[in-house]
Amino acid sequence: ESSAYRTITISRVIDGDTFKDSTGTSFRLLNINAPEKSEPGYEEAKKFLALFENKTVEIQELAPDKYGRTLARVFAPEYLNLKLVEQGLAKKFLVEDDELKLFSQTEANAIENQKGIWKKSQHFNCLQTKIQAEKETVEIKSLCGEVNIKDWTITDESRKKYKFPDIDLSEVILHTGEGKDNETDLFWQSKQNIWNNDRDTAYIFDKEQALVHYDCYGY
Repeated sequence: ESSAYRTITISRVIDGDTFKDSTGTSFRLLNINAPEKSEPGYEEAKKFLALFENKTVEIQELAPDKYGRTLARVFAPEYLNLKLVEQGLAKKFLVEDDELKLFSQTEANAIENQKGIWKKSQHFNCLQTKIQAEKETVEIKSLCGEVNIKDWTITDESRKKYKFPDIDLSEVILHTGEGKDNETDLFWQSKQNIWNNDRDTAYIFDKEQALVHYDCYGY
């Protein structure tokens, strides 16, 4: 449950979605996931949030996350969580029920306008996917003839990532679990489930990290 608004000062920005206030409390921006240090867009997202260092902002707090950071909506006065998605500096992530449409539409607009991390691949619109979350499979089909997908990656809204082998794709099923790759089936070799049953998004990037395809469900 979110609380009433209160005012804090952002004293130190850790990255694009995490900061500390003047009392040393750690906060994590709700509904989003900004890039990690090794990922494109990390510096830009961090720089954006750093514009608000030593500034007073209003926050609405939720329960802490699993790392003990307080989840929060931040207003300065514009809604910074949403602004990061709007600028293509963060993905939507574990979005609250009453903000689903807002965040998914904002992200779709950022992708359409190639903001921030969202550069479209020359293969954009060439894939079709069908995610079956309960089965933990993703069917991937090329609509542009066979295409070599060596070093392409697929990720969910969190940090889980799979790198494709050197194959010419026409149609394949990617299974989350363990198994031996063959012509029709690839295996992520993950011991954990990847696809949330209620809602998630698959993003597929080419080897230049340009976006080839994305597929949301549950929004």
